[in-house]
Amino acid sequence: MRTLAVKTTIFLAATLTLSAPAASAAEPALSLAKPTGSQPVGTTSLYLKDTSRPDPWVPSVPYRELMVSLFYPTASAQGAKKQFMSEAEAKAVFEEAGITGIPPSVLTTVRTDAVVDARPAGRRLPLVVLSPGFKRPRAELTSLAEDLASHGTAVAVVDHTYENVATTFPDGHVTGCAACGNYDDAFWRKLQRGRATDVSFVLDSLTHSKWASLIDPARIGMAGHSVGGASTLDTMVADPRVKAGIDIDGTTNGSLTTLDRPFLLLGRQSRYAPGTGAESDTWQRDWDRLTGWKRWLVVAGMAHPSFTDIGLVGEQLGLDFGATTPAARGQAVTAAYVRAFFDRHLSGKEQPLLDEPSPRHPEVSFARTSTPYLPAPTGDRPVGSTAVYLKDTSRPDPWVPSVPYRELMVSLFYPTASAHGPKTRYLTAAESAALLEGSGLDVPSDLLTTMVTHAVADARPDGHDLPLVVLSPGYTKPRATLTALAEDLASHGYAVALVGHTYENTGTSFPDGRFAGCASCEVPHDDAFWRKLELGRAADVSFVLDALTRSPKWGPLLDASRIGMAGHSAGGASTLPTMVADARVKAGMDIDGTTQVALEPPGLSRPFMFVSHQLAATTCAPGNEPWERDWAQLTGWRRWAEVKGTQHASFTDVGLVGEELGVDIGATTTALRTQTIIRTYVTAFFDQHLRGVARPELDRPAYPEVVFCH
Repeated sequence: MRTLAVKTTIFLAATLTLSAPAASAAEPALSLAKPTGSQPVGTTSLYLKDTSRPDPWVPSVPYRELMVSLFYPTASAQGAKKQFMSEAEAKAVFEEAGITGIPPSVLTTVRTDAVVDARPAGRRLPLVVLSPGFKRPRAELTSLAEDLASHGTAVAVVDHTYENVATTFPDGHVTGCAACGNYDDAFWRKLQRGRATDVSFVLDSLTHSKWASLIDPARIGMAGHSVGGASTLDTMVADPRVKAGIDIDGTTNGSLTTLDRPFLLLGRQSRYAPGTGAESDTWQRDWDRLTGWKRWLVVAGMAHPSFTDIGLVGEQLGLDFGATTPAARGQAVTAAYVRAFFDRHLSGKEQPLLDEPSPRHPEVSFARTSTPYLPAPTGDRPVGSTAVYLKDTSRPDPWVPSVPYRELMVSLFYPTASAHGPKTRYLTAAESAALLEGSGLDVPSDLLTTMVTHAVADARPDGHDLPLVVLSPGYTKPRATLTALAEDLASHGYAVALVGHTYENTGTSFPDGRFAGCASCEVPHDDAFWRKLELGRAADVSFVLDALTRSPKWGPLLDASRIGMAGHSAGGASTLPTMVADARVKAGMDIDGTTQVALEPPGLSRPFMFVSHQLAATTCAPGNEPWERDWAQLTGWRRWAEVKGTQHASFTDVGLVGEELGVDIGATTTALRTQTIIRTYVTAFFDQHLRGVARPELDRPAYPEVVFCH
């Protein structure tokens, strides 16, 4: 496993050697990334000596001596700036990498932004400890440290003596890399445990020194690059003072048993995306042992040095590390996510950047998350949502006849004026527990109450006479599992009624606190059962339309002449019976639902579309007899599409959540990609048939995964 890290180092050195250009006196001075915060940054160098232990790499030295760069907010940016590296450190870095043709002294002149020995501004600040990669001096994390400090955080960047190519001490002596040599698993375990001890000693020293008033000992975090990142896990296990940690592109060694504090894995997409190889396998192993808040993010186009100042300065020197994302952009992405993580977990500030992928950082993908999220709506309208309780006293409940009425919960989505405000809760705790029961997932039962949604709870609607789309979920699935689709339609100017069919899903919570489980699940599921279910859903939808269009509150929001319906699985299969029974539904879509109630002559002349997952190894393979039967009875506009590489759950939030939690649903097209496709086609279908707007996606496939079978 650790051979990979050694190979990376060797490759880096060879790349630098081959790529180094000749120096030019006319070239501009090298510089680090400018801090993005509002506060000037100060820094000082600290010499620390641990007399309680000999040096682990040079046992003849009866103590462990460390150099630490401390960064912090200050009052003024005026004054001498920190030197990036000493001459000896620069020379050692170039020699280790095999760089020729460039004077090492160029690294001593790199422009930094921290004022040397400036007076700190502030007290009891959160503290972040940074640990660099193996062989790398602490200077490589200067940009990150300065950025954090400019936002009000104290930062201690540690040089782990004898583990990097050179450390310069105040008395002038310079240590080399005594740890360099042979690298087996025992070596890496020793190194990471030693770094944990170093960090604990640094924390002891800082919190019992003149710097103690600067630091809040209850708000300490750690991050590191490469082996410095891997060492963060060891440190957090050994020292409970470290409340939150980040591994930046570091392969871990398997020593973690469990950790319940917040942790972020941030790495190259090429090496650390799940399933890409041995490096990502180490993260998967540790992911399963992290039991607190956690994220696994990967960044496209990055090389190993891209996260550090080695990548930033190297690119300015013309060195090629193999990255396609520019080094300045890589540094900005790294700083943004590291800062957001510590702001959330050390300062309690909400950070939407950590909730879901951001359009401001398209390079970053969420490989895994402990808090599932829905993709953001694609329309230009903010979305509101409210829960509506409806009671149909004209009929008993079909599944519990002792209940003399049919009661339904409907989630109503619509455009609103502002995206600001508390977001709609995805499921109640009872609904979450019921849906997750039997899933095999080792997650808290209330996990889905934390789902990140985008609709503002109980927001005031913005608009009137809007087209209405009714959505019906699959059997046993609560209405919430079509929320991503509902939010998207609403963002494009639709009102959307997402119907919970009581006693037909794992659980429904009512406003008075009652909880209804799946009574229909106890009934034998023969053909008569499915016919009853589909016809019952048709009755549910007609009642919902009556209730909403006649409501003094919601009636003005809706255009009763422009109503459509779509559903997934049993909800999709129920769309045809609903349209036969209720002429108000002008257009319908069945998403992957096998129809049981046959469409009888004279058929249906209103627009209808089938969308299915890939049913066989070849697309559009014959054999879907219920759809072929009903297709022949559709006499109006019609389409039959298949989406390659998908499975049944791919079209709903179930697939999205499963993918985010690392569950393999058997699809080769990702759930996120499938959601993009189904949103496009649902919106296009209703745009054309409820709004009269021609959509070319309905005449020819808009995605390579989409095939029109009929």
